[in-house]
Amino acid sequence: MATKIENIAAEPAMLRQDKQDRCAPENLMLYRTSMALLKSLTEDGTFTEKEYCKLLTILSRKYGLSSDSIFVEVA
Repeated sequence: MATKIENIAAEPAMLRQDKQDRCAPENLMLYRTSMALLKSLTEDGTFTEKEYCKLLTILSRKYGLSSDSIFVEVA
């Protein structure tokens, strides 16, 4: 008997390319969740502060947020 593998996620955990609103709640939620994870990894010593700043820039680009957005954390 074969095992069927399915995607059980309610929605993909990535920014959908068809989203026109860059500040859509889903995009902001994904950005903030990713940022919180990176922050905890930095506090644990996995990343340095300099790496953390670079990663925040990468995240803001990934989720389509400009650097002067009120939602982007500046480290």
